[in-house]
Amino acid sequence: MKIIKYFYSRWLRGFSLITLGPNEARVLYDFFIGWMSLLLALAFNLFFIHEQNGLALFLLPFLLLAFITASGIYSYRKTIMGEQKAIVLLVVLILVCIAALFIGLPMSVVMLWGLLTAGPLVIPRILLGLPYGRHKQIIKNVVNEKGPVLVVGGAGYIGSHVVNLLLKEGKSVRVLDKLMYGKSSLADFLDHRYFELIEGDSTDISKLTMAMKDVSAVVHLAGLVGDPACALNANFTRHTNIIATKMVKEVAQSMGIHRFVFASSCSVYGATDKEVNERNALNPVSLYAQTKIDCEKELIASVRDDFFVTILRFATVFGHSRRPRFDLVANLFTAQAMDNGIINVVGPSQWRPFIHVHDLARAVLLVLKASPSEVQGQIYNVGDRRLNMTIGQLAEQVWKVVSKVRGVEIVVNENPSDLRNYAVSFDKIRSSLGFESTILMKEGIEEIVENFQKGNYGDYRNRIYSNLAVTKEALDDFFNPVSSSNIYAPLGEKNEREMLMNRS
Repeated sequence: MKIIKYFYSRWLRGFSLITLGPNEARVLYDFFIGWMSLLLALAFNLFFIHEQNGLALFLLPFLLLAFITASGIYSYRKTIMGEQKAIVLLVVLILVCIAALFIGLPMSVVMLWGLLTAGPLVIPRILLGLPYGRHKQIIKNVVNEKGPVLVVGGAGYIGSHVVNLLLKEGKSVRVLDKLMYGKSSLADFLDHRYFELIEGDSTDISKLTMAMKDVSAVVHLAGLVGDPACALNANFTRHTNIIATKMVKEVAQSMGIHRFVFASSCSVYGATDKEVNERNALNPVSLYAQTKIDCEKELIASVRDDFFVTILRFATVFGHSRRPRFDLVANLFTAQAMDNGIINVVGPSQWRPFIHVHDLARAVLLVLKASPSEVQGQIYNVGDRRLNMTIGQLAEQVWKVVSKVRGVEIVVNENPSDLRNYAVSFDKIRSSLGFESTILMKEGIEEIVENFQKGNYGDYRNRIYSNLAVTKEALDDFFNPVSSSNIYAPLGEKNEREMLMNRS
């Protein structure tokens, strides 16, 4: 079905060089090199060796394309460094030659074809990789490191932590947020000399353009989060997640911004019985996960030489934040235990990967500190193997902490409606960026308990602590023609409306 859809879309785009996508251009180039090398090898063989050649030799370009495809150069390895790509292609070429000799093709033509193919196949990949791996001055000239970092969704559960860490690092920070949950999460930063807040929707082109002015990097955290909230209305979810991401990316590129960090989710892996990593197939089982995959494709497919995109797939988050949430399983268990002494566990044997919200912010900071060439086009699972655990194990950890301050019992329901079961490998981000969690589950639960004891939360069932409840209210505005016309009104008209509202 995917192949049929591809050929149909390919037909609609037309057949000319200008309509080629990046991968199509690579495939066509490699196929062309295979054929040209074969024709030269056959001509040399005909005029100087006078050896008879069979039609089977014309398999060589097809074998080359098949082996390159199998190596992942057109898929999961397409963003590796130029030198690494060259090594993979050389190994592929050797394997193709061995396979050709094994099926009986003449050695003289096969060896000459391999030599003629190697240079044009490998050298362009190395040259294209040089601006990232060797020419650091080029990167320095391209990337603006002095402007503020724009955090889209900076007032949120994760965003407020990111803002805090960036300011502590001495960075200037600008936040674009429509403040669905209010601005109390940013109260500590409003008077900071290096902080700026722009209230607005990320699909509001005037506010988005204003927010992008002179920034050094974009951290895109905005969007609907979680399966229940995203399931409310598919159109609203796609608008808020996919369309918004496309707009943020397009405006960033058009305004000459070169660093872009996108928050994705480990939920893209869906249900699996084995530990998954960044190279494993994606298996979305919810609209939320599918929108994250669509956003990833939008960003990775459009990577330019001067646009440094990094995707972070966050594990299941927990922990205290300036904008608290109690629709997250670890936080919810702790709130239930502190409120009425009962932890309601559904599906205790299900595995989940967890990560503290502070450590997610640290991962964003590590990416921004890394060399652009190191993180260009990379996808990282963000978490820690030590925090892979079952829902039942999580409940036990909450029980151990909360039972020190009050009586608690665990009530188990063995029939979950959510059958996902997955554990995630975080080896890549640990080996590449040196990332490890600094706050484990016990410390995170203790932090929430402490805030409950101080009375910082109130009733954890309050709508402000739930993405689902607030999203239901946001839906009313989304389908309200007055509200939507205000978002997409021309800038002059919008300013006039705001003036009238202020007067009234």
